[in-house]
Amino acid sequence: MHKTNAEIATAQVAIIGAGTAGCLIANLLNKDGVKCLLLEKSRGVGGRCSRRRIHTDDSTNYAIDLGGSDFFPAQATNRLKKMLNYWNSEGYLSKWVRRVSRFDKRSDASETVTSLCGTPSMNTWHSMVTGNINLLTQSRVANLKRIDDYWHLFDDNNQAIVVAKKLVITAPPEQTRDLLNTLGALTSVHLPDTLPHESLPQYVCAISFDTPLHMDADVYQIGHALLHSAVLEDSKPGRAPPTPMQQVWVLHSTYEWAQQQNHVDSHTAAVELAQAFCQHFSIDIKPTILTSHYWRMAKYNPTPNDKDSYFWDEQLNMGCCGDWLGGGGTVGALNSAVALHEVMIR
Repeated sequence: MHKTNAEIATAQVAIIGAGTAGCLIANLLNKDGVKCLLLEKSRGVGGRCSRRRIHTDDSTNYAIDLGGSDFFPAQATNRLKKMLNYWNSEGYLSKWVRRVSRFDKRSDASETVTSLCGTPSMNTWHSMVTGNINLLTQSRVANLKRIDDYWHLFDDNNQAIVVAKKLVITAPPEQTRDLLNTLGALTSVHLPDTLPHESLPQYVCAISFDTPLHMDADVYQIGHALLHSAVLEDSKPGRAPPTPMQQVWVLHSTYEWAQQQNHVDSHTAAVELAQAFCQHFSIDIKPTILTSHYWRMAKYNPTPNDKDSYFWDEQLNMGCCGDWLGGGGTVGALNSAVALHEVMIR
């Protein structure tokens, strides 16, 4: 059920952020009979696993993954592996078998890698697991207050959004710390010093060709100054591009190169990424740039952390989970959410 913010909502648990970690912990708590409210500043669920619809000349809607591309079961905890198997059997996820190579290796040096990805897009999983969760989109939480042992969440206009007994924040580290700093000294939350303080940016763009490229791999990564990875979108299950597109590639920049661009607009960066891709592989066909995006907080800057993959303050009924706590990546976010859920239901 989707809510509007015409009136103040109430919930047992308010969850800030409808990315991978937020969606999973909302799903798990909901199964326990806990009334949750999931708050998201964007228009829908998915976070870094969001997709972008491309409107083609023949009016066909084609969705492209612009962030996290898959799930690696080998990195999951035993409990999470059972969930991944279930979602696979239900069709939320599908096996993605592709050829992977480095940018700086010879053409025949690819290897076959198998993982899981959302079908027909990555955020399909997010939509399915939050189908029964109260969801409030386009609502940015700007301030927090603790009043009579309850959490009060406010927007940019200092209007109350929700009152809840417990609070879970799944935002990136900078945004999480900024939110907690609005509490003031009377209700201070001390996150462990070992947790990361900084996220890294990344540019991403999707390009199409009207002729198949016949590349030696479906995914290229590592070994390029500009490109962190290049993913053949067509290699994922259920993602055949509409005509006149014969092939669609999603290009992700390196985090270091993105930092050097000093927040240049995403289309300008996309032109450079497309040129770098074509030059590296000696492609003479001019690509069409379908869409571009700038992830200002794409990946955390890791610091040594041998502690738990979540944060929970029993006295304040407040916790955090996310990829920056769980070791990074989509499965890191899922592992973190599972660990926090287990603590909250004890």
